[in-house]
Amino acid sequence: MRNEWIEFCLQLMATPADEYSGARKIISNVVHTMTDLTDDLTMADIGYTKSKMSMLRRLYLVADSRDAVVPLWEKRKRQRKYGSVSFTCHGHITKSDPTKGSKRASVMTPCIQSMSLTYHGDHTTTAHAFYRTTEVFKKFPADLIFIRNELLPPFGDMPDQLTFFFANVTVHPMYFATLAPNLDDPVQALEDIEEIDPKFWEWCVKWTARYLIPEYHRGIQKYAQGMRVHDMFQQLIDPDIKEELTEYVGDNHPGMSTEYEPPEGDD
Repeated sequence: MRNEWIEFCLQLMATPADEYSGARKIISNVVHTMTDLTDDLTMADIGYTKSKMSMLRRLYLVADSRDAVVPLWEKRKRQRKYGSVSFTCHGHITKSDPTKGSKRASVMTPCIQSMSLTYHGDHTTTAHAFYRTTEVFKKFPADLIFIRNELLPPFGDMPDQLTFFFANVTVHPMYFATLAPNLDDPVQALEDIEEIDPKFWEWCVKWTARYLIPEYHRGIQKYAQGMRVHDMFQQLIDPDIKEELTEYVGDNHPGMSTEYEPPEGDD
């Protein structure tokens, strides 16, 4: 699972944007299939604690809907005939009250909409997850762990493949720092997209510099989310890779010509 998530991230980094929202690259109508659902990706790998899983359960686990179709799924498997089941993931209407709290907090409707499972005539199984949107570097890998560990286990063995349908995917350079510690060579990953998508490359350089170089760091000091990513990055990144990446973003930083954009919700 971990390697397939990494490949998906690198693929989207090199995919032209359908549009930009500030620094965020938006890609629409994305379909992606994974076949490796092993447990080699953890919340710790992406800088989350156990509280993230608790939040995902609260927002997306509708146990009554999921558990109601488990007997139907078992029946399909016993009959060994084609058939499918589905369940909703609408565990909330909006994440927060739009009239209260931070102006940058997400108040949008559920990202994960629903899931379905299909038993095929050749005795293979597939699962499908339907999304309004996700952010691929930071939010999506947490969803992967949640789907694998919480949504799918009542149905028995993991499906042979899991396909995602995204109305939109956000690729946020703020969170490249989440992907970087999981890469063998994050500098090469940035070099690979410089000519393909120079705008996104520049934003990745600027955001990564905020976590690595003191003169650029002060822009995020008063933003809690930026500081959380900074602390996670410093904890997870290999010291040798950190040194190389610091030199790269320092050499390629465009300077302070643009105003700092505070982090926004990713929805």
